[in-house]
Amino acid sequence: MKRLFITLPVLSLLAAAPALAQQAATSSDATEARPATVEDACIFVAKNMVMVKDLKVGVVQAFPELDPPGARLTYSTRMDSEPQDISDEIECQFERDAEPLQVTRFCMDLTCYAANSEEPEERRRFEEIRALMQRLN
Repeated sequence: MKRLFITLPVLSLLAAAPALAQQAATSSDATEARPATVEDACIFVAKNMVMVKDLKVGVVQAFPELDPPGARLTYSTRMDSEPQDISDEIECQFERDAEPLQVTRFCMDLTCYAANSEEPEERRRFEEIRALMQRLN
């Protein structure tokens, strides 16, 4: 019967492999580019509120020249949606002249989220989105 000897360095590499894979997956998620336009920033907000990697975006209306700058768009979480079926809406507002863009308020369905929202849960969701935007490269 042959004996197989695995050295300690090889075992430690095998043990570390799952952790390294998790770290690589996490760091690749964090390398998402910072949105440069109000449209892209609003899409980022929508994706993160509904917690999906991709959205099918329908109609986009952007108003970077207004005070505050903002965008409205329709979206669907179903990538196979027909254009007439894309009906979920989000509206976003951003700080004027902020580099990078910082969301100040956004509304989905009939609920608006902002730092001064009366409902603690709405303030929490707003702060979560701002934190995610600040983590972008």
